[in-house]
Amino acid sequence: MNTENREYEQRISELEKKLEQSNQHLQLCKNEKDEFIYLACHDLKAPLRKLVTFTERLIQSAGEQLNEEAATWLQRIEKNVSCMQSLVDQLSVLSDIEAERRFEKCDLNEIMNEILQESECELKNNGTVIHSTSFPTLEAIPSQVKLLFKHLLENAIKFQPKGQSAEINIESDLLDSDEKINLRLPVEKLYYKIKFADNGIGFSEEDTPQVLKPFVTLHSKSDYPGNGLGLAICNKIIKMHQGKFFAKGAKPAGSIFVLILPEFHQ
Repeated sequence: MNTENREYEQRISELEKKLEQSNQHLQLCKNEKDEFIYLACHDLKAPLRKLVTFTERLIQSAGEQLNEEAATWLQRIEKNVSCMQSLVDQLSVLSDIEAERRFEKCDLNEIMNEILQESECELKNNGTVIHSTSFPTLEAIPSQVKLLFKHLLENAIKFQPKGQSAEINIESDLLDSDEKINLRLPVEKLYYKIKFADNGIGFSEEDTPQVLKPFVTLHSKSDYPGNGLGLAICNKIIKMHQGKFFAKGAKPAGSIFVLILPEFHQ
């Protein structure tokens, strides 16, 4: 081996070591971030619970002594504390997603049926209609897939024009070769495409890139309350499963959410 080749191999070896060190540092930073979020959420829950309790006691004890303005301010405090509790709970979910990595063979039909059984009364009460094809069996984290499907169903039900019931169409099919090439996915691997389409208020095409970002709310919080983390959680789950997640909207034609999931996790 000549000197030039030895220098070339030595340089490659040095670069590989630096890359490995960088990867280790990134993983360490990520673990520290996840731990911070977990601890922060845990520490925030207790004082928030106390705020709710103290506000309720104040309203009960003061009762009719409160004038209209004071009662309004207390109601606003109660509402904002409730929003903060919801936000902390959702952040805890985001942190838990990273911690849970136990993949197993899952029949997605069973997971969807479980959700529908648990939500049967609510779906009947709000008149929701769901049309669905059969789902595949693939390697996944069952609790996360359940959370993913649940968020997408709740999202379709929530974002409806006033007085309208949700109609949700769910389709599942294999991804063909051309689609895999367009999405830059390995052609030799099997991928499934699951599409959730609803008849809700939708969103404009220019808002599409914002839909999956955390803390983004496209509609008035007074009409559609929320913290903008539901779809961000869905996106996180899909990434954990080495898949892809797309959103399409066109006011007032509803929304379409497309999940791309591999048959096997590597």
